[in-house]
Amino acid sequence: MRKIFITAVAISTLLLQHSVAQTSDLEKLDEITITADSKTELKRTQSGKPVVRINRQQIENQAATSVAELLNQVAGIEINGSRSNAGQNLGYFIRGGSNRQVSVLIDGAQVNDPSGIAGDFDLRLIAVDQIEEIEILKGASSSLYGSNASTAVINIKLKKTAREAFKLSLNSFVATNKAADQKSSGLDSFETTINASGTLATGLTYGLTFGHQSVDGLSAAQDPNSQTRNESDPFNRVNLLARIGYDNQKDFKLTSYLSFDEFRVAFDNFDFTDANNETLNKQLRWGTNMVYKYSEKGSVVYNDVSTHTSRDTRSGFPSIFNADGYSLDIYNNYDVNLKNALLKTIVGFNMRLDSFESFSVPLGSSSFEQDASSDVANAQIYDPYLNLLYLNDNGFNMNVGARLNLHSNYDSKLVYTINPSYRFKVGENTLKAFASYGTAYVAPSLFQLYDSLYGNDALQAEENATIEAGLEVAAAQSLFSLTVFTRDEKNLVIFTTIDPVNFVFQYQNNADELTARGLELQAQHNMFDNKVAITANYTFTEREGVTLLTRIPKHKVNASARFRVLPKSFVTATYQYNDSRGDFFFNSNTFASEAVTLKSFQTVDLDVTHALKSKNVVFFAGVSNLLDVDFQELFGFETVGRNYKVGVRLAF
Repeated sequence: MRKIFITAVAISTLLLQHSVAQTSDLEKLDEITITADSKTELKRTQSGKPVVRINRQQIENQAATSVAELLNQVAGIEINGSRSNAGQNLGYFIRGGSNRQVSVLIDGAQVNDPSGIAGDFDLRLIAVDQIEEIEILKGASSSLYGSNASTAVINIKLKKTAREAFKLSLNSFVATNKAADQKSSGLDSFETTINASGTLATGLTYGLTFGHQSVDGLSAAQDPNSQTRNESDPFNRVNLLARIGYDNQKDFKLTSYLSFDEFRVAFDNFDFTDANNETLNKQLRWGTNMVYKYSEKGSVVYNDVSTHTSRDTRSGFPSIFNADGYSLDIYNNYDVNLKNALLKTIVGFNMRLDSFESFSVPLGSSSFEQDASSDVANAQIYDPYLNLLYLNDNGFNMNVGARLNLHSNYDSKLVYTINPSYRFKVGENTLKAFASYGTAYVAPSLFQLYDSLYGNDALQAEENATIEAGLEVAAAQSLFSLTVFTRDEKNLVIFTTIDPVNFVFQYQNNADELTARGLELQAQHNMFDNKVAITANYTFTEREGVTLLTRIPKHKVNASARFRVLPKSFVTATYQYNDSRGDFFFNSNTFASEAVTLKSFQTVDLDVTHALKSKNVVFFAGVSNLLDVDFQELFGFETVGRNYKVGVRLAF
């Protein structure tokens, strides 16, 4: 660990010694506003939750990155697979949890894939250039966001339409894509996004975004015992987003959108041998967002989204999945003025409708047969909820919420959150202490219940409770926070062996109560009149009685520094350390699952941007894994080595 901090300090020191500060576009840290905490706009200093916001400027500072890579730099989060082949499946390991315990929203409406093992939303579908900002709310938030919001809520906000009548922008880059011990074959990664949007004098808003990404050069898997490299496995993605709406700039705003996202990914066999397997994943998504402010104190918010997902896999075990999902969230937000205090109330209703069907080719047959029908593989959730946020002028805040989960497959369940916090001034700084206790309710996915091979319709819903407490110090130029948490889990759904002789596997509830605990440290400091930004975070995660967590580092460090070398030229350096982790793989020789330990690793990335003085043109370049470190995220799968990227961003 000593080497980790020495390396991070050395990078930061080097950057500061060479910084030439002029002007800045960084916002004051004590004026950052968030909405994920309580579905109302708050200053971060008023929030009693550890909320992280990634804004558009931060996204552009690390050009040609992915959503998964951005999230992977946040304290408490490990997005496993984000450093591997572009088509690698992603694991959302937040606070020691799994994909099932994370709720993903797009513009406030929950999105998912009901046919997926975890029923989660696949972050590989969305392009980062469609995004305005991302808010991450960590901890149990089921009372406000429903089932699955156990370890975190990730709210992705799509790009805002331009305020002028017409604005066109283009973002394009090329890059290499190779492993650490692999010779470069030239440019293997290409991505282009074109966005047109505007606001007319009548209040009509519109937007159209097209994106394409093509990545090659890196194999998905690599047999650890083979000296021959597998062939590369390409990844190809297309994104199309169309929006139309109305904004009268006073009390009414409406936006509807239609999104088509598709990616095609090649992959190898489960025993790491080379193969020409392929999956085509498509999602058609359409939704509406509406805000009507009917008085100075009250407003109604309506968000909904419909998704149709299809996944066609062609391999030695071909399969087809089709899934439909619908999510609606409508709530009334009303402020009540009290003596020396403000009470923000939310009364809402949430609905989710999910279903899927699946097909496979039986052994000895050449045609598809249906395994699961949407007539059986479906679920409906109807949740009324209430949230109260009390803000006192003396600094005491109390955020409480409750939700009645009405699930078609399970008995009704009440979940709730109690979240007191207190802030006070220490000189020019704001010191905040906060604590919370929240319960969560996570129903098994439809796949875990109804899959023809591994499903178990007798599964019970998972229940858990999280206690967290923390301190935060905020100033105009600095931010420091410390959060500790512990989460108790009951009925955790696991994949287990029923009959090892006949290779029978099934999803079952774990009979034991499990406990995950951890600590998160975050620090940020803007220097030289808010022109140089230094950030760092540290995460400690463990499970009671478990030495090494599967693919989750016990210790993780992130650090970054952004500084100016010319009036419109910036350099951003990022550093990451991941501690050793446990993993399992299926040994095709012994027909048994074997445990392995993945070694710790650390990486350094550099990004450079330069804007022309007179035109809206930005050039960028970068080097990922600068030290060309050879490491593993998942046993038997390749990761990226030192790679280079260059690109341009234009606006008209």
